[in-house]
Amino acid sequence: MPLVNFMDAADLTLSFVTPDGSRLTRDLNGGEVRLTARHEDGDQAAALHPASAAEAREVGAALMRLARELKATRARVPASEHAAALAAAALAEDWRDGRYRQTPPAPVQLLVEGLGADEQARIEALGAGLTLARDLVSAPANVLNPATLAREARTLEAHGVDVDVWDGDDIAARGMNLLAAVAAGSATGPRLIRATIPARGEAHTVVALVGKGITFDTGGYSIKPAAGMVNMKSDMGGAAAVLGAVRALAALRDLIPKGVEVRAYVAAAENMVGPDAMRPGDVYRAANGLHVEITNTDAEGRLVLADTLTVACEEGATELVDLATLTGVKVSALGNDIAALFSSDAALTARLKAAAQDAGEHVWELPLHQPYLKTYRKGTVADLKNSDMQPAGASIKAALFLEQFVTRPWAHLDIAGNATREEHATGWGVGTLVEYVLAR
Repeated sequence: MPLVNFMDAADLTLSFVTPDGSRLTRDLNGGEVRLTARHEDGDQAAALHPASAAEAREVGAALMRLARELKATRARVPASEHAAALAAAALAEDWRDGRYRQTPPAPVQLLVEGLGADEQARIEALGAGLTLARDLVSAPANVLNPATLAREARTLEAHGVDVDVWDGDDIAARGMNLLAAVAAGSATGPRLIRATIPARGEAHTVVALVGKGITFDTGGYSIKPAAGMVNMKSDMGGAAAVLGAVRALAALRDLIPKGVEVRAYVAAAENMVGPDAMRPGDVYRAANGLHVEITNTDAEGRLVLADTLTVACEEGATELVDLATLTGVKVSALGNDIAALFSSDAALTARLKAAAQDAGEHVWELPLHQPYLKTYRKGTVADLKNSDMQPAGASIKAALFLEQFVTRPWAHLDIAGNATREEHATGWGVGTLVEYVLAR
């Protein structure tokens, strides 16, 4: 959906109203958009003045849903205190993947009055990042695999981003045997992608954004049931988020604090079955020297992240944030709207919470309860096993596993359930990461 600066006529015009007990405003709730009139020259809708950025986001999303219902292609919104939040939410809500439809949905042109040029540029940059992330998550696995994901990442070079890609031989040479093991059942093999926005001036801070990029997850030999496998093209939601954030930040590079370098790392693989696939009971040496026994081949995300976090630390990251659709029990605990946040550093935790709030996304901190890791060290011939096969506390235990592979301040966002909503990709995490970096 393009933001425009001029519109001679609108198919749908929103007005902000004040509750006065009339039929128009009776029972009208904050964030709600109500159709009030239909005319040949354009429809009219009303909403209460947004009292907060959160309420403005609800209005923006509701307006786009109404526009879609009415088949409107041009919408006008009057000026308001939270115009930027409204416009960003409307932009996000209008996205639909039409690449695989004979007649793709028509985008809505949106005019938001009172929106400044800098605000519009920031919204459009974020929109570009969200679109990239959502297009990646939405792409089917026969279109997007580790090799084609790497090619998509290469498109960031046109926006001034340095992109490096390592294939199977390079990954093996770097000792990333966990990533290689997860990819061993796939004919495509693994890819490690690094996308860098160099610092302005001398770099004193290197922020590493690490994304899980499992482009399809069968579960491997610990195979998923059919109902649990059908949506596993979205198991690379973390990778999509970090690449989307880099796309947005590339357009906003003048707002990134001087001396801050941004690196996105993506561990890309397909978790498949095959003659070379990893098996329960196999043991692999990780990039940091720890040995890991595979007890559950469907706990693969933590394996690819472990090696990638190690490499990011070795390459000089001063702080790391990883995003991953990691554990199903996270959805049981927090649902699909809230991501689980784990962190080894209180200051980093505070920055991420503030960034999520500014982005209109939601996180909830969970503890890194160290005693839970004991079950990953019992009953194994290796230093660690990748699962104790017990769902109780599984999100915490997965985070504790990842912590064994970092040597810098680190945070982990478990975004299981957040990457899609009602079959549509959300791009969850792009906004939080952008706000986090810009406030760094």
